[in-house]
Amino acid sequence: MAELRAAPLNDLDLEALMIDGVHFGEHLCVVALGIGIDGVKHPLGLAQGSTENTSVTELLTGLRDRGLDTTRPIFVGIDGGKALPAAVVHAFDHPVIGRCQLHKLRNVADNLPDHLASTVTKRMRAAYRAESALLAQAQLEALAKELERTHPGAAASLRKGMAETLAVLRAEGVCRCDC
Repeated sequence: MAELRAAPLNDLDLEALMIDGVHFGEHLCVVALGIGIDGVKHPLGLAQGSTENTSVTELLTGLRDRGLDTTRPIFVGIDGGKALPAAVVHAFDHPVIGRCQLHKLRNVADNLPDHLASTVTKRMRAAYRAESALLAQAQLEALAKELERTHPGAAASLRKGMAETLAVLRAEGVCRCDC
């Protein structure tokens, strides 16, 4: 573990960074995984602390101090943690933040009764498969509006970070290659 946490990162050419935190009792471990243009995954670091804000800030500062290039654009995949977006924006000059759609599905469903959760989840999945980010956002906003009156917690959860859950779909819409 000490070798992993001390390895220099200045030779890595990363296109994406995935950050996630896991709670163990009163402690939190935040892990960072880099992904190169060739798809190779690189474990970058782990930080432990009592709060997500402290842990992620320590982790990202450590990555920068070990030579990770934080000046170029990079896709950063995160869950719905409150401290993560702010820490990423603070550490990177040009991050493209994408929130995990699976985490979003779970968070919204947790605010709904079982009989409604499956229907809402299906509608959210359909929106995430839309032809464009604009169409997906319109479908998700319509769903949030429907939920607002009877399930305001679910509506608020759906709206929180909505644009970030569409980051990959938005990027596909501006792709200039022949894919």
